[in-house]
Amino acid sequence: MKNIHFIIAAFCLTLATAHSQSGKINISAGLGFEPTTLMDKAEVNTLPMTFKLGYQISPMFSLNAIAGYSSTTSQPAVINDGLALKTTNKQSFIGLRGELKKGLGERFEVYGGGSIGYLNKNVSEKTTTGRDYIQVKGAPSPKNPDAANGSLFYAGFVGTTFFPIKHVGVFAELGYGVSLLNGGVTVRF
Repeated sequence: MKNIHFIIAAFCLTLATAHSQSGKINISAGLGFEPTTLMDKAEVNTLPMTFKLGYQISPMFSLNAIAGYSSTTSQPAVINDGLALKTTNKQSFIGLRGELKKGLGERFEVYGGGSIGYLNKNVSEKTTTGRDYIQVKGAPSPKNPDAANGSLFYAGFVGTTFFPIKHVGVFAELGYGVSLLNGGVTVRF
């Protein structure tokens, strides 16, 4: 809970700083092409989605609030006496990130940076018939029943944005979040 309070306080400070300085506001929405749980051969229930609200403090630096969501279900795993379970993982996160940008002409820019935030995982297990699996203490399971649902995360990223129209662009980004590779639309005000 302390992590969430820290992130909210940092976000409010960012907005206050952004309001007092001159610059540009960026709003971006994207879809992920490569969920972070893909290596487990999981089935995608909801494509990874990200939303970003940023403020360009200087021509080379912007500070952003970012949020994301994804949902995947694993392949059935046999755990005990032929009982197979499917694990559904619903991830959401909220955080702050800093971007260093370099414009390459009027329509093209590259960027990179780091982010810090709070990641929440809602993991549930069901049998292959669709019934909820209620774990008895000490019973085998593909997931750790004592694992924390939320944690602090930090990540790095690199990306590029192309502006076919003056204030509207498309972006592609590689980095950790709810997706390893994502792309979408960005609008500048």
